[in-house]
Amino acid sequence: MEEDIADKIDTTYILEQFRHIERVGIIYICTEDEQDEDDWIDEDGRHIVILLPYKMVKQMADVRPLMLQKAMERLGLAA
Repeated sequence: MEEDIADKIDTTYILEQFRHIERVGIIYICTEDEQDEDDWIDEDGRHIVILLPYKMVKQMADVRPLMLQKAMERLGLAA
């Protein structure tokens, strides 16, 4: 992953937004490839893989709203 993309993925921001939800891990993957997003549950809790479109992320100044929106959708918190 290019450094300009890596610096935009602010997982600390997302962690702060969902600190009240226990035993959920969110993994972001920035990719150009079409892949399926994935969820699984194990002894550590629920794990959610969220794909971010590389080209879109590269053009965005602030990716956090997109990250937050996708996380809320996957957690069932979107309006």
